Amino acid sequence: MDDEQIICRVDITRIDNFQKIQMKDRIIDENILEIFINNTKAFEMVFSMTHAKALVAGFLFTQGIVHKKTEIEKIDLKINDAPKKDQKKVNSVKESYQCRVILNEKALKRLEAFKNQDQVKGSSGGTLLQGPAPGLPHCHTQGPTITYDQVLSLTQMHWDRSQLFHETGAVHSAGLCSPSDILFYYEDIGRHNALDKMAGDILLNTIDTRDKIATVSCRMSLEIIGKIIKTGIPIVISNAAPTLSAVRLALQAGLTVVGFARNNRFNIYTHGERILPGQPD
Repeated sequence: MDDEQIICRVDITRIDNFQKIQMKDRIIDENILEIFINNTKAFEMVFSMTHAKALVAGFLFTQGIVHKKTEIEKIDLKINDAPKKDQKKVNSVKESYQCRVILNEKALKRLEAFKNQDQVKGSSGGTLLQGPAPGLPHCHTQGPTITYDQVLSLTQMHWDRSQLFHETGAVHSAGLCSPSDILFYYEDIGRHNALDKMAGDILLNTIDTRDKIATVSCRMSLEIIGKIIKTGIPIVISNAAPTLSAVRLALQAGLTVVGFARNNRFNIYTHGERILPGQPD
């Protein structure tokens, strides 16, 4: 689904310098995604309607229910009652989104354990995570080096790619990058969803993350850093701040955390040996 299909034009009243102006504004849509696992409804989440299968796979992965791609035997997306594009209005029929997943026995057992245990919720609803997923490299044993210029360049590229944010002001984003370019880009109204879309794409497409960098648009809380660590990505760059608990977890896991990357400056919070003033190795 392209950006135009999740953006609506609506009539609004803008007050500018105490003057009333009638105009149209562009706002992003959202919907509920129902997740069925082995034909039983297991979860619901609110999401922006892109990368749905990656979102579900990434959610199952970062929550520790799925450890590797082969544990997902099948994943399909079903969309019902979709209006035609030229009928897309505020009062049009809402689509019904269902993602149906078949997991193997090992993953099903983890799903039952996940449902039965008390989950510690993070600052915006995410479940707190610890350590990398089985089979992924620990961050401190792998990873590229990048220069100051490359940090700032990736930050600018991320901003330039944020078209949905520029149009609506209502989405978070995550980029999967090489030191010199953004390779894949994910957006959602939820910052956790944006990270899970990236994690799911990594899982489903068996992307080697040992030489990759993540760029994110959100503050780096404990649960956000936990998701990055799960993917094995060794460097994360954000225009926002980390929390102290997130920095402590990143230190333990070997993750390089760069924050407040904006306006030709940034802060290095952990494992700064990967961030070099000159050319990378």
